[in-house]
Amino acid sequence: MTPKMDIRVKKTKERLKTSLLSLLQEKKIDRITISEICRVSGINRNTFYQHYSDIRDLLSEIEGDFMESLFSSVHISGESINSVKEIMTVLLETISRNKDICMLLFSDNGDKDFLRNVLLFALPSAVENWVKELGMDKESAVILYYYVMGGAVNVIEAWMKSSFEAELDEVADKLNSMILRSQAALVSSC
Repeated sequence: MTPKMDIRVKKTKERLKTSLLSLLQEKKIDRITISEICRVSGINRNTFYQHYSDIRDLLSEIEGDFMESLFSSVHISGESINSVKEIMTVLLETISRNKDICMLLFSDNGDKDFLRNVLLFALPSAVENWVKELGMDKESAVILYYYVMGGAVNVIEAWMKSSFEAELDEVADKLNSMILRSQAALVSSC
């Protein structure tokens, strides 16, 4: 593919993504049709199918772009993340920088599981740290992670629904505190 062709493909994909995000402001993902996306983007169906198999495939690429941004932020912030607060801060900063898209992706119209999937990126690192730092067995560390992840998802959703009213550091501190208390409770019960 020539560089000129790469630019055209990139622009086409961006128009399709923008159109889907625009439609997500109005209705749920399951109610959006390929015809609507093509009409809004000004791109024909054949071109859509050259790039995506269906709407979920297009949504997955948008979500993948966000995940790439998140992983890039983790990489930029240092060689490794050593604490839950650091993980939460990086995640909240990435969400804050991408407010508009996150509000759509995490909304009832988007993919409700996406925020949970985003938080799964830290599972291996968190489990490894808890096993090493707290002396937890791996199974308990995994259970703890899923437990605190569920609470974190709800806190982050509430923060977003409040239009990011609370300061980012305040939300990260609260999440960190809740997670540390959960860790202490589980470690003391073992």
